[in-house]
Amino acid sequence: MKKVMILFGRSRWEKSRPFDNKDYQYSYELLYSLCKKNGIQMYRASYEWYDYEKHIFKHAWIFSGKTSKWERVSDIKPDLIYDKTKGREEVYYKKELMAERYAFINDRIFTRIIDDKFVTGLLFPQWSKENYIVRSHAELQVAAKKVGTPLAVLKPICESGGKGVQVFPKKNTSKISFRGEHILQEFIDSSCGVPGIKSGMHDLRLVFVNDTIVYTYIREPKTGSYLANFAQGGSLTVIPKNSVPKSVLPIVKWAQNIFKSFHPKIYTIDLMFDKSKRPWVVELNSMPGLYFTPEEKPSMMKMHRSLLRVFKNKLATLS
Repeated sequence: MKKVMILFGRSRWEKSRPFDNKDYQYSYELLYSLCKKNGIQMYRASYEWYDYEKHIFKHAWIFSGKTSKWERVSDIKPDLIYDKTKGREEVYYKKELMAERYAFINDRIFTRIIDDKFVTGLLFPQWSKENYIVRSHAELQVAAKKVGTPLAVLKPICESGGKGVQVFPKKNTSKISFRGEHILQEFIDSSCGVPGIKSGMHDLRLVFVNDTIVYTYIREPKTGSYLANFAQGGSLTVIPKNSVPKSVLPIVKWAQNIFKSFHPKIYTIDLMFDKSKRPWVVELNSMPGLYFTPEEKPSMMKMHRSLLRVFKNKLATLS
């Protein structure tokens, strides 16, 4: 049986279970069960559990369908690694060392391109707000004067889940604190919603496997917040793919063209619509979460089957 390792960020091996969220756990249990029925044993491990001398994963979790439990295993040599780590220089370096022995999905160059929020603006110039790189408070104050909206958005260049994102009035720039490389952008007022689908503040996520949109959903921030990320308390609503506004189609075609050199690939495009109903690319993500509620099982299974095909096709090329 082939072995696929899903690689995650930092995690304590001493934890009693690999998941804190039951909906995430439910989704991964179905994915692991589906893959096992098709001849693939799935594993879950932190990059910190890799032994760089022996070139094995010292620890990993597996899901046992028979006992319906997550079990600990040791000394794993996977056939393929599905990368779901966050974009940090330390992690990039360690993945390069792993890649001397193991094949990765996504391609590591693709991951670095996708996860850099400044690069996103260069890739989608027609649909991106101008970005200003800031590394100090002095640079932030200079950049804030160039932002054309009363509110400004400050983001870490390579983070996900809304971590470190700050939305603030430009007049309060002197009170903002941050560390490391960030980008400053204009605020996009998305309060008019997604045309023909939803009213209210939002973002719209398109989830791709290769060149196919597998499913789409709207994220809405909790009351009093501008951040729609699930990790920041936002809510998710899956919508039919054919309901996505036609104004998004040129962005989809553009993405399919500029990323045609990479195969396979799994990624998302996050969009917002301003008051004139114009779509803007907010950011990309090379590692979409597999969060689904049980009510969204049809979309979940579409994604799982798409991942299974990617795993099987990639494994076939490695035989």
